Parts: sequence; C-alpha cells; structure tokens
Amino acid sequence: MVEDHPLMSERKHRFGFNASLRYDFPAGVVVFLVAVPLSLGIALASGAPLFSGLIAGIIGGLVVSGLSGSSLGVSGPAAGIAIIAHAAIQSLGFEAFLLSVVIAGFIQVTMGRIGAGIVGYYFPSAVISGMLTGIGIIIFLKQIPHAFGYDVDYEGDISFTQSDQFTTTSELVHMVDFISPGAVIISLASLTILLLWESPFIKRYRFTQWIHGALAAVITGVASNQLLLGWFPELALSGNHLVSLPKVDRAVELIAYLTLPDFSQITNLSVYKTGFTLAMVASLETLLCVKAVDKLDPYKRVTPNNRELKAQGIGNICSGLLGGIPIAQVIVRSSANILSGGRTKASAFIHGALLLTAVISIPGLLNTIPLASLAAVLLVIGYQMADLRRFITMYRTGIYHFIPFAATVLGLIFTDMLTGIAIGMSIALFFILLENLKVGFYLHQEQKANKHFITLSENVSFLNKANILQLLDQLPENSEVVIDATGSKYIDFDVYEIIQNFKTEAERKNIHLVIENLRGYGVLEPLQRVHPLDKESQQSLTPENVLEILKAGNQRFVYNLKANRNLLEQVNETVEGQFPFAIILSCIDSRTSAELIFDQGLGDIFSVRVAGNIVNDDILGSMEFACKLAGSKLIVVLGHSHCGAIKGACADAKLDHLTGLLDKIRPAVDSVKNGRLARISKPDDSLVEQVAERNVEIMVEQIRQQSPLLNAMASSGEIGIIGAMYNIENGKVSFFE
Repeated sequence: MVEDHPLMSERKHRFGFNASLRYDFPAGVVVFLVAVPLSLGIALASGAPLFSGLIAGIIGGLVVSGLSGSSLGVSGPAAGIAIIAHAAIQSLGFEAFLLSVVIAGFIQVTMGRIGAGIVGYYFPSAVISGMLTGIGIIIFLKQIPHAFGYDVDYEGDISFTQSDQFTTTSELVHMVDFISPGAVIISLASLTILLLWESPFIKRYRFTQWIHGALAAVITGVASNQLLLGWFPELALSGNHLVSLPKVDRAVELIAYLTLPDFSQITNLSVYKTGFTLAMVASLETLLCVKAVDKLDPYKRVTPNNRELKAQGIGNICSGLLGGIPIAQVIVRSSANILSGGRTKASAFIHGALLLTAVISIPGLLNTIPLASLAAVLLVIGYQMADLRRFITMYRTGIYHFIPFAATVLGLIFTDMLTGIAIGMSIALFFILLENLKVGFYLHQEQKANKHFITLSENVSFLNKANILQLLDQLPENSEVVIDATGSKYIDFDVYEIIQNFKTEAERKNIHLVIENLRGYGVLEPLQRVHPLDKESQQSLTPENVLEILKAGNQRFVYNLKANRNLLEQVNETVEGQFPFAIILSCIDSRTSAELIFDQGLGDIFSVRVAGNIVNDDILGSMEFACKLAGSKLIVVLGHSHCGAIKGACADAKLDHLTGLLDKIRPAVDSVKNGRLARISKPDDSLVEQVAERNVEIMVEQIRQQSPLLNAMASSGEIGIIGAMYNIENGKVSFFE
C-alpha cells in the first residue's frame, strides 16, 4: 500500500479536533467574553429580560454551531433585530413575542428546505466588504465612550441614532464631561497587554497558544479594578460600569428564568406577522454574515446557505421555547472568532458552553469585569475589521465596485445595518444593470474520467456568481479541473474573486486545477494570437526549447485547450515561406495527428506519417531536408498505444506490400521476446505495447546509424533526436529520456 504524502496527511488532519483545539479554545474564550455584554445589551435594547439574551447566546453556541455548516460563524442575539423585538414586545407582550420567535424559526427551516438560501449568493462582494469595514468602524467608534467610562449606551448597539438620543459621533463629544479616570487606566492597561501579547517576545512562550491576548487583557482589567478598590476606591469602577450578569445560586434555579411562549395566542394574526418579519430580518442578517465570514476565512471554505437557514431556524425554535430572544449569525462575534485564530465550529460551541457554565457557576466573578476592559478588546477587533487598506484594494478594482463599497460603509455608519446594506445593494444593482448591457453569459461544462472542463464564454456577470459558486463547490476531491477563460471578453470581479479563492479550496480538496487565460476582471484585453515562426525566431530555439514547446502543446491538448490561432491568417502568413521547428514521424493511425496532439498550427512542424512510424530512405531524406535546409531543431519518432501495425507485426501478418513494411518492425518484436524492454515499458505491459515502445527506440537508433548527417548534427547539439509514445486513451505523450 502506498503511504499518504505528508502534505495530503496535513490537509486531512488540519481541521481535526485535536489539531484545532489549541486554536479553537482560546478563540472560544474570546468570543465568550465579547458575547456576555453583547447578549445582555441587546436584551436590554429589546425590552426583554436580561436573561433572555443569555439564553439566546447559549442556544447559538450549543445548538446552532452543531447544526450549522459554517466553520467560523457564531450565532447569538442580533442588534439589527433589537428594534423590531422591542416594538413587538411592547405590543404583544413578552410571552406572545416568544411564540413569534418560534414561528420565525419554523419559517426559516422551511426557507432552508425550499432552497431560499441561494439569495445569499447574490450579495455583491463590494457590499460584503463594505459591511465588514463599516461595522469595524462602528465598533471602534462605539467603544471609545466605554473605554473612557461613559457606559450609558448599551453594548452591541450599531445604530447611528442611539437610545440616549445622541448619535455615534455626538456621543464622542458628550462623553468628555463624564470621563472616568479609573476607566481610562483600566482600558489603557488592557490595550497595553493586548499589544504586548502579539509581540515576538511574548509569542515565543507556549502558554500564549492557550491564553489569548484578549483573556489576558480582561484579567488585567479585573486585577486593575481590584487594586483601585483597595488603594484608590474613588477611582474604582462599579455599578453599570461592570458586567451585570443575573445571579443564579444553583443550577436548579436556572429553570425559574425560563419563560414559555403563550400558546393561547396561536390564533393571533399579529403573532404570525411578527414571526414572518423576524424570520426575514434574521435570515437576511445571517446570509450577509455568512458571506462576510466566508470572505474572512483564511481557508476560503464555503458555507451551505440552506443548511445555515435550517440551523438558525432550529436555534430560534429552541430559543423561543426557552424564553430567549431571536438569534442570527452575527458579524461581531464571528469576526472576534476569526481574528482570535478560531479554525472550526468547535470555538462557537466552546463559547456557548462557557456562557452556560458562567451563568450557573461564576456569575459573581464575571460581574467584576469592567466594561472598559472589554471595550479595549473590541477596539482592537473593530480596528482589525475595518482594515483601512480595504479602501485601497476596492479602489483598485474599479469604480463599479468602489462606489457600492463606499456607499455601504457610509450607510452603515450613519444609519443602521439593514438600511446601510440596502443603500449599498441599491447602488450595486445599478452598476450591475450597467454591466449586463453586454452579451449574456454562457457556461459550458464537460466531465470525463473525473476530469471537469469549465469553459467561460464572452461575458460573465455578477448574476452568474451563484451558478459558478455552486458548480465549483460540487467538484469532487482528487479530481482534475480545467477553467478556460480563453474566449472571455468580460469577467465580473466577483466571479474572478470566486475563481481565485477556489485555488485554496482546490488545494485543500487535492484537486489538480488548471486555469487558462484568466487574465483579470472587467473588460479584458484581447488575447494575442500565435503566429508561425519567422527565420530569426526559429534559429534562436534550441532542441530543449522545442521539446518544451511540444510538451506544453500536448498539455493544452490533454486539457481541451487551444492556443489562440487564426488558421486563415496563418495561411496568408506562410505563403512566402515556412520555418518549422520540429519534424515528427508518426503512424498513419487516424487518431494520431501530430498537429492536434501538440496543439500546433500551420507552418510549425513537419509531419511525416507512415504505418508503424518506421524509417526508410525517403523518410531519412525528408528529415535531412527538414533539419539541414529548413532549420528544424528536433526530430521526434512518435509511436502510440494500440497500434494496428505493431499488432500485425506481432501476429506475423502477411498482406502484399504490407508484408515488407511489417518486416521492418520485426527487430522490435524479436528484441522484446528476447527480454529487452523499452525505457518506459513495464514488465506487465502487453506484448503489443512493449513492442511499440521498443520499435520507437530502434527507429531513433536507425536514424543515427543510417544518416551520418543527422547523427553529426545531433552530436554537435544542433538538433535533438528523441522518441515518444502517445496514449490514445488519455491523449498524453510520454517522451523518452
């Protein structure tokens, strides 16, 4: 049995539980620390009991993570749903609202089953990038007041207009009158730890693999506040400046915090309207987050949208039945997971398990965490998410992508998440319509022997993103895939990005990927045509150069690709003369046309064909003309598998003039029967295949022996003489050494 290559083993085990735990556990701890204040804050903004936010967070971690197909997404209470939830709770009451959450869950499961998740594939890359940057900027701006000790606005709020009637920007001015020196000390101490933790000096210690910088920063914040309590109590933080987790003295008391839905409202139409609204908004936020998380995933894994909708639906059913507020996949927690080094869904599960454990066992300890310390962590996360270099990258992709990107960023900052996304999508749609004034898209796909040929046509727009993404996602492991963009004149940036990202996925799935003429995105420059050689170009080639040209041409043939030639043009270009770089002696078999096998055009090669690719005086004369007078640099004797002439020689067939021809192959038959194999033959090859290969070797020897001219040219390095075998089953040519 052949052992796995080390690289294949590494791919196989890269995402195993044991290999990933040292990355997932610290990331899960960071997400847990971020999730506690966010869950409480969003519950507060929703007008729901604080414990309902924790229930939603626990369900998102323990239930949804196991059902989801997202490797790095984290689910929990979503700030974008808080306003809808607040209005619904005010009008329906909390118990009836929980019934709406359950109904929303069933709607999401149904959406997943009917394939509604495909909508997520139509979010433009510019809008997703804008969402990541915009939310990063919002997180950064929102955490500045908390870092200075002004904690009136709840954690997790991403709306421009806040519940305290200030805006994100005016709050930065208003907080100046309420700066807490203790909060500033704690946030600076936490930020210092975060920055030091990433330094090479600290990173060399093994404990940093299990204790993330964010956890160290929070511990520093708690310790700093305790020191202030002991030495400078007037500076210490308390009350609403700390995490405020509801206390549960014993696990059995947890049941008292669970609230059942009011099933008596099952006939209330308003409950169903609210459930439908919650399902639509939660699904939209989830699909947007899924695309953003996939974009951030360093391994470029693709989340199945329909499975994600079903997982979120089951999560909302559980949350509603236990008294929790609605959940969705959320970008802040997911980004914290990715930026903290999470690798698999285990980190999301760990965060849920820690939430449950903390609620039952250590609420008092968590209530000593200063919000200023968590603000320091979120400041770093927001800064990393914003990644201002993304503005430069998007600007370079062109105005059609930069304007929707910038509009999404500004829309998110100055409105709210859904409005900002709507603004970006509207502008992106306008540019998409402009792009699609071009000719429609066409995609041709073939499959044979685990080899997949994907041919892109002239115009590939954003509207084809979903089809191409699904097609690439369905390609099996250990296959060969050819993506041919030779005929494309326009390729949308999103499609170009998908194909580029697929390179990483192909490596992970051990797919041999060949991408031909994918020369950028947008309106593409025309491919330069291949012209026949002139005398100067021919003379500059060496035999080794010519061999590489033939090998490259055969590889194109094997992958169903062609160099860009206009044969009618070449007819005109070769009228005045020809300068072929090789002469190829092959069999007359109709399946072995040398021009096709090596993807060459008019004027490129001399082609000599005779049954059994044998050598005689006339053929030697042709070769001498080709090399000495016409300037060709390489002679190739090309045999092939399943050769009829070889079969006839092995069977000692007799037929008029054919008898004499087959006699010329007899030395190869005798040689193989006497135990002499050709260089690439294997002992278990059939007699016909061994003779075919040995015949090529003998013909190469005869060329040297019977033509002193060619032998002298070969000895001086002017030309090369080489044998090769063509496999009619797969199109590959194997050259003899």
